[in-house]
Amino acid sequence: MNNPSIQTLTFIFDNKTDHILLLQIAEDGPLKRKHSGIKGEIGVAEDMNEAAKRNVQDSTGLEVAEAVLRGVVKTIQPESQSAVIWFVYESSKFSGEMESKVPGRLKWVDILNIFNLQMDSLVQELMPNLLDGESFFEGTIQLNDQDEVISSDIRICNSI
Repeated sequence: MNNPSIQTLTFIFDNKTDHILLLQIAEDGPLKRKHSGIKGEIGVAEDMNEAAKRNVQDSTGLEVAEAVLRGVVKTIQPESQSAVIWFVYESSKFSGEMESKVPGRLKWVDILNIFNLQMDSLVQELMPNLLDGESFFEGTIQLNDQDEVISSDIRICNSI
């Protein structure tokens, strides 16, 4: 297995309107047109929480005042011998004007309609735990070469 990369996956919630900000992916490949949270790299010497906030600002123009760590998940792709460790964050404390700074389309989605969307399979797998608003989760998800979930072992570690 190659060295795993470490990334953030952040979800912004607007609690006043019960919407979540998602990115509809534009890049060619198996994830094209699917919806995801805001993904980004973590610098070698960078704090993970600060990386999550920076990645949101770099992608959306929104400034996040507070990001809460909700989970840690490792994805494995056996075919490519690759792995990614995802630090999953959420925030409802943001300000600024939204402006898409990455390929794709940013859009606010009503939480009641979230499961009617085509989502990145990682996000689809994590969403029930994320929407409960309380639990911290961790686990491992195995993906095929089309980024579809083969197996998943996500556990709730505690309830706040």
